[in-house]
Amino acid sequence: MSPAQQILDYRKEIDDNQKQVREMVMESYRDIAEGKGRDYNEFFNELEKRYSDVRV
Repeated sequence: MSPAQQILDYRKEIDDNQKQVREMVMESYRDIAEGKGRDYNEFFNELEKRYSDVRV
């Protein structure tokens, strides 16, 4: 795989991760608005796990 392709693949992975994180945040906001609430520890643990497992 060429270095240029590696960079493009890496960029796509970063973009996909950002989209997933944004959706998680919005899901939590919707839950709060509906009164469901979500344990903030659970939410932030999910975010932390997602980024601590990412290879840089």
